[in-house]
Amino acid sequence: MSFDARFVVVALAAFAVANLGSSALVPALWRRRATGPRPLSALDLRHLRLLPAVVALLSLALAALSFVCFEPREPETIGRVMMGLAGLSALLLAGAAVRIGRLVRTSRRAAALWMIDPAPIRLDGWSHPAFAVSVPFPIVAVIGVWRPRLLVARAVLAACSADEIRAIVAHERGHADRRDNLFRLLLAVTPDVLSWMPFASRFAAAWHDAAEDDADDGAAALGDRGRLLLAEALIRVARLRPAGLTSPAILPASALYRGESIERRVRRLVAPPAAPPAQDGPWQRLAARAALVITCVLALKAVYEVLEAAVTFLP
Repeated sequence: MSFDARFVVVALAAFAVANLGSSALVPALWRRRATGPRPLSALDLRHLRLLPAVVALLSLALAALSFVCFEPREPETIGRVMMGLAGLSALLLAGAAVRIGRLVRTSRRAAALWMIDPAPIRLDGWSHPAFAVSVPFPIVAVIGVWRPRLLVARAVLAACSADEIRAIVAHERGHADRRDNLFRLLLAVTPDVLSWMPFASRFAAAWHDAAEDDADDGAAALGDRGRLLLAEALIRVARLRPAGLTSPAILPASALYRGESIERRVRRLVAPPAAPPAQDGPWQRLAARAALVITCVLALKAVYEVLEAAVTFLP
C-alpha cells in the first residue's frame, strides 16, 4: 500500500479507536456527574457530549502529523483490522454529512412555514433582526446559527405585557449569546458512535432542559421581579396554544415553549435562585489549552510508535 493510502487509513483508524473509547466513557461520566452536589449545566453537558468527537479529531490530527514526520515512504501492508477501523470512521463521517444535509433542508422548509406575513419589529434588549409572524402556535423562537432571528407570534405580542415581553427577550437573548442553536446543530450531527444509540436522545433531552434553565436565569437581569415576570409570560404563552396543536419541529432553533409541560420551569423560576457555580478564569483555561498543545507535540514520537506497532502486529 502506498504512503498516501496508509496515511488515510491510519488517520481514520486513530479516529475510530479514540471515538469508540471516549464514547464508552461518556455515559459513565454523565451518571457520575449527575449525582454530584449541583445539577449539570448546559455547558457541562455540551463539553461531555462533544468529548468523543473532540478526542477523536485530536487523535486523528496527532496520528496524521506523527505519520508524516516519522513514517518511511516505502510501500507497506495494512491489516484487515486497521482497514475495518478506517471504514468505521468513514461511515461515521458520512452519516454526519447526511444528517447535516437533511437538517439544513428541514430547517429551511420549517423556517419558511413560520415566516408567515412577517413584519420587522423592534424589541427592547434584542439587537438582532426580529419579526412578528402570523402562526397558530404561540411561537417565540430564535432561528438560525450564524445570523439569529427572533420570531414572535402576534398572539404572544398581544397577550403579554411590555414587562413580560422584556423577560421573554432576556430568555431568548441568553440562547443567542450562548450560541445554543450552534450546539443544537452539533448535537444532531456529531460523528460519534453515541449518535447511533438511544443514549443520544436522552442526553439531548437533558441538555435541552439545562439550556432552558440557563436561558430562564437570564430574566434575573431585569431585577428582582424578572424571574417572576418570565414565569407569568411562560404560563400565558402556554395557554395560547390551541388544543391538540404541537410546535412544528425546527432545528436548529431555541424556542421559549414547544408544547411541553412547563410546571418544572415555573416552579424553578418562582423559587429563590441558586448560587451560580464557580468557573475557571480565562488564564486557567488558556494554561490548560497550552499544556494540551505542548503535551501533544511532545507525544508525537510515542504516538508514531503505537501506530507502527498496530500496523505491524494487527491482522
